[in-house]
This record gives sequence, structure tokens and C-alpha cells, in this order.
Amino acid sequence: MKKYALISLGCPKNLVDSETFAFLAEKANFEYTENVMEAEWIIVNTCGFINDAKEESVNTILDMAEMKHSGKCEKLIATGCLIKRYGDQIAENIPEIDNIIELKDFPSFAKLFGKQYFYGRKLLTPSHYAYLRISDGCNNNCTYCAIPKIRGKLASRPMSEILEEARDLSERGVKEIIVNAQDTAQYGYDLTGKFLLPELLEKLENIKGIKWIRLLYLHPAHLTTEIIDTVAGSNKILPYFEIPLQHISDNMLKKMNRHTNKENIINKLNEIKEKIPEAVVRTTFITGFPGETDKDFKEILDFIQEYKFGRLGVFTYSQEDGTPAFDFENQIPEEIAIKRKDQIMEIQQEISKNYLEKFVGKILEVIIDKESEEDGFKYEGRSYIDAPEIDGVVFIEKGEAKIGEIIKVKIIDSGEYDLFGEIV
Repeated sequence: MKKYALISLGCPKNLVDSETFAFLAEKANFEYTENVMEAEWIIVNTCGFINDAKEESVNTILDMAEMKHSGKCEKLIATGCLIKRYGDQIAENIPEIDNIIELKDFPSFAKLFGKQYFYGRKLLTPSHYAYLRISDGCNNNCTYCAIPKIRGKLASRPMSEILEEARDLSERGVKEIIVNAQDTAQYGYDLTGKFLLPELLEKLENIKGIKWIRLLYLHPAHLTTEIIDTVAGSNKILPYFEIPLQHISDNMLKKMNRHTNKENIINKLNEIKEKIPEAVVRTTFITGFPGETDKDFKEILDFIQEYKFGRLGVFTYSQEDGTPAFDFENQIPEEIAIKRKDQIMEIQQEISKNYLEKFVGKILEVIIDKESEEDGFKYEGRSYIDAPEIDGVVFIEKGEAKIGEIIKVKIIDSGEYDLFGEIV
């Protein structure tokens, strides 16, 4: 039996595509291996969102091209967002690539094996959680973002199809469903002219095996009172709001074409805090967007110190060809963007430390992700405030549990980004 290796780069939405590629490979009787040196076929699913991601994708393909000379690799396949943007250039400059597969072109991938395509997923996450993509593409057209050119306009999946997939995941032992899209809050608008996320969530709640539902990518312009109320009234939807704000200065929000303003953002954050006091908000900001003044940047600093986000990340602006902002005047030097990013993260580090200290002495439900490889700890898991891969971890010192189990943990200590506890 031949072996394949699959390297999935970028966001969870890309990971779902990778899971379909893996499913098709295994339907063709290929065996998965994490060791690329053992693989006859190597598949690289690339990211092309910002410069750092593009560089990582190119370097990964180049590394895998080397495998063709030193390992068992017979076929190198490249796909994903970077290929959508620069496929011809990459194929020309990296001749070791045997096949370029267009973004989400699963039928062509299946044909490489001589097979007919039909949909399925091999989970590349631990078996107790999975991502559930409810739409693809985006209509927001933020001036810095290439996603609409890569993934196209908003295309919501039929609700019946999503629910069928969720039921299948539940039957396979998945306890935590992580709902995501380019703009999760706008789900269904292209189908009916209405935001259908609350209706979808209520139906997902009725699926017996699902214990936790986590929401990612809630665009602030489309985060409605109805969505907040749905979370507030649920026993399964975690009080975890990922709301990518990107900026808080009205000047910058307008230039970014974010379809919202500072007042609306503050109103929504206050509504969440009022209705769900325990809720955690995760957000991201961009520093160094063209024309960002010291005053604009200071608004971010003042804002994060006032609102004290439990989870926060920062990106420096990436000048992406094909986007309106690429040609904007007053491009900010990279060193200034990096300095501003570092300033935010220095402040956020202390905010995060203080935020986590409030959990010491409390009992939290934690989903056990794995046995810990860190000295002094038995398990690593996550509470409601932690999305996998992007947030913190709950390190567990004492007690017995099974991987994938949701258990009660008493928090006995905290760090800058992680919690420490013991099973009760």
C-alpha cells in the first residue's frame, strides 16, 4: 500500500479542504503518514492570505521538492489559496511539482487516482473536535483582503447539508463542533436575504452527541442581537465570541471598508458583556495599514486597555497585490508596523495575565485534548475560553481522564496565556 503525506497550511477553513483531500486519498487505498520521507505522494495545501503565509507556503513546497531527491516521493501535488493566486508562476519556478490542483477542485484530485469524486472527510483534528464550515467566500471586500479574489463571493451551504454533516461528525465521536466561515455571522444571507446563523445554531443544538458549539469569525458588521441572544440562551454554544475588529479608529475602519464604526463596535461589545458577563471575546487588530497615524494607533492602545479582551492577536499590514489598499498612499514602513504590533502585545500580555488570574479557585469544564509531554503535567485540555491552536491551554497536574472527555477541573494557578488545574 502506497503512503501519502499531507501538509495543510493556513486557517481551519483550509483544513476542512485538506480533510476532503485526505478522504479521497484513502478511498484510493493510500495510507496516511506524518513522515514525509516515507510518502510516495506528498500533498501541500497552501495558504495565500498574507506575505508571511505565502512565504511559508513557498518554502514548504520547496522543502517537499527536496524530498523528491532524498525520499520516496514519486508525486508532489500543490493546491490551495496560494495556487489559486500564483499557480502558473509556481508551476514554472518549481518544476518538481507534478500536479497543480485548483482550489477545492476535488474531482480533478480524485481523477489522479482514477477514482470518481464523492464528498467525505477524514478528520485531521483529534477525533473529539471538528471544524464545520458553513459557507465559503466573502462579500465584505475589505480593502486589504484578497479572500474574495481567491474564494469568491459568499456561498452558504444548504442548512440540511450542514446538519447532515454535523450528525455524521457526532456519530463519529465528535463532541465539540467549531463553526466557521469567512464571515460566519452572515451565513444564509445569499440564500434568503436573511441572517440564518441563529436558526442553524438552534438546530445544531438538537444533535444529541454534540456537547460544545464554538463560533469563529463573527464579522462585527453582521454580529446581530439575535446571535448574541442565541448564545446567551444556549447550554451548548460556548460564550466565546471571535470578532475580528482589525481597528477601532473610524478613520481606519472606513479606509479598510469594514462596514462598521467605533460606536457600533462598542455597543455590541457592551451588549455581550451585559447579557453574558462570563463571555470571552477574542479579537485581532492590524497595525501599519496605509495612512495609520499615531492618533489612529493610540485609539487601539486606549481601547484594548479599556475593554481588556481575554484573547487578542495582532497582524502587521500585508500589502497584497490585487487589493485596493495595495495602491493606497501613505504606506507605513514595516518597522513602524512591527513596533506598533509589539506595543499592543506587550500591553495585552499583562491584560491576559490579569484576566486569567480571575479563574484561579474556580471550577471549569475542560475538554481533554491529549496527554501532556510537559514535565509535571498529565493532560492538556481547553476550557470555553480556548479555541484549539490559537488560544491557551489548561495544563492538568492531577486526576484521571480519557482523551476527548469533558471534565470538571479546579484551576489552581494561571500564567500569561495558560491555566493550570487538577481534576475534581
